[in-house]
Amino acid sequence: ALGADISHFGLRWGAPWAAAELLGGAVAVLLYRAVRPEERRAEGLDQLAAPPLLSRCLSEFLGAFVLVLTVGLNILNGSAFTAWSAGAALMCMIYALGDVSGGHFNPAVTLAVVAGGRGKCGARDGALYV
Repeated sequence: ALGADISHFGLRWGAPWAAAELLGGAVAVLLYRAVRPEERRAEGLDQLAAPPLLSRCLSEFLGAFVLVLTVGLNILNGSAFTAWSAGAALMCMIYALGDVSGGHFNPAVTLAVVAGGRGKCGARDGALYV
């Protein structure tokens, strides 16, 4: 950020841009630790235990946020590829967070999974996800 700023504009936006990148990285580390607390556990613990409820709710929030942000920005810009970018965002979020919460990211999907009665998501968890 600093090198591009100096070569094109002088020192105008390079420092704030670099600070924003560092702040974004710090927020990403905190969210990763909140969503996946088992990564910091000692070796030998049960890896099949369900993640804590806070981690599951936070992963549902993050997935829904990224999906809504993607669709909203596409609509604001008048993009003809809203469906493609929403599908790509949803695919990335399901791949990254699906094993934490189930990857519903949509209240209708959560309701369908709870109503399906297969035990994939309990009524209490479903209510908290929505």
